[in-house]
Amino acid sequence: MQRVVFRVDASVQMGMGHLTRCLTLANALAERGAKSSFLLRGNAAGLVALVEGNGHDIRLLPDPPAGSPIEMTGAGMYAHWLPTTWRQDAEQTSEATDQIGAADWLIVDHYALDFHWESACRRNGLRILAIDDLADRQHDCDILLDQNLVREMHARYRDQVPETCVKLLGPRYALLRPDFAQQRRMLTRRTGEIGRILVCYGGSDPTNETAKAVRAIASLQIPSVEVDVVVGMSNPHTDSIVRWCSGLSGARVYRGANNIAELMRRADLSIGAGGVMSWERCCLGLPAVVVDIADNQIGALTALADAGAALYLGSAAVVTVEMLAEGIHSLFDSAPRVRTMGEAALGLVDGEGRNRVVARMCG
Repeated sequence: MQRVVFRVDASVQMGMGHLTRCLTLANALAERGAKSSFLLRGNAAGLVALVEGNGHDIRLLPDPPAGSPIEMTGAGMYAHWLPTTWRQDAEQTSEATDQIGAADWLIVDHYALDFHWESACRRNGLRILAIDDLADRQHDCDILLDQNLVREMHARYRDQVPETCVKLLGPRYALLRPDFAQQRRMLTRRTGEIGRILVCYGGSDPTNETAKAVRAIASLQIPSVEVDVVVGMSNPHTDSIVRWCSGLSGARVYRGANNIAELMRRADLSIGAGGVMSWERCCLGLPAVVVDIADNQIGALTALADAGAALYLGSAAVVTVEMLAEGIHSLFDSAPRVRTMGEAALGLVDGEGRNRVVARMCG
């Protein structure tokens, strides 16, 4: 394998999870000698350094001029994630791919793109890997990757992909950075007692669920607990979070932490949302109190709760500080329950998913 092209976007609205898992896969492919190029829309200009810092090429697709009328024809309820039509996006992607040079794989991780876009981007010898979480649209792809734990997972993409498509389904294929597998090997068995809490809601957290969690912990007035609060570089509420943490003894704020795997290993309980962080927490056997911050997280969080690996409280839009505090407090009173949650989580993800995906791509 010589060249791989990624089509992915990231923003406060979309979050960073799509780009994060694509970077993880690109880094794993680089270990096999493949060179990766990333295609993102112009609103992601602030992420150029992140992609290039991982050793990959990045090109920004030009957006329509400001104020110009836009016909949004992306897929389903996420059509607004594209500032143009899927057809225009496919043309720009194909033009950029031709400029980059012959590629072996085109990897697309984008809720607004479906089989129309994928068919338009096909070239002789170019294979397509689609990363999805929703199972709400058809794909024209050679490999379909959905790393989530969802009820009746193996029936989700029936009639949505070609018969020849290889389906990589479930958290066995979770795209986690190698430091999670490394930290997993350093784990010691947790007792279920809670002395350290990790609060992290991902890269953006537009509704400031982080501050809500800090307020909930503070309301419990447990002087002995230590709290690590991680905020992403694109979080617009960092100042308010720092203010709330200043009044909480034992709280530390990390901005853009690059040691999240270590912080998860050291924690006894995590407060957060769904997305890729669900599988990061599971890899390190970290019990979690979780809310969904988007409808596409509900299925996986429900399945995690059913598996006994998390306490799922519902939608962040309706979960109050008091409800969150009550959920956290219930676990302080039940060390055996917390220990069992961690053991259930640990059995779901081993941290080797990226290598399994690469092996299928190279096979």
